[in-house]
Amino acid sequence: MKRTLYLMLVAVTIITACQSKTKTTSNDADAIRNIEDQWVAANKAKDINKAVSFFASDAVVMEPNKPIYVGIEAIKKSWELWFSDTTFLHNTITGTTDNIEVSASGDLGYARGTNHYSIKTPNGTVEYVDNFIDIFKKIDGEWKCIESIWNTRNPMEGQ
Repeated sequence: MKRTLYLMLVAVTIITACQSKTKTTSNDADAIRNIEDQWVAANKAKDINKAVSFFASDAVVMEPNKPIYVGIEAIKKSWELWFSDTTFLHNTITGTTDNIEVSASGDLGYARGTNHYSIKTPNGTVEYVDNFIDIFKKIDGEWKCIESIWNTRNPMEGQ
């Protein structure tokens, strides 16, 4: 009888531990999805302070055909140039997050998806599609992007 009770207690403890971790992971994935949605809105509105607020202080950004930007100040300067670019039609940005994974420990996660936007070119307006991966780390209980990299599906100029 004692052995059965002990085994039931162990089983309940394991099941409870697994369920709470799944819920935490699900809540964390929802939090990351919310950040991705807010990020698109901030980029669309050209709200530089909101856009960079999702980065960790030592974050790394790798844009197509650009140098690597390390740290908030470097990222902010890069995005200020991007926001001032009048050929880029910021109000056309839409984003889709296709996949979010959170580590079992609940302190690392990533989001993968696509962004669509339009750019004015000498030959007219062209739609661009970017693929992205954002890596997040929970810092002081808050998700922050520590690495962001993207590329474009469009051919490079002259190709």
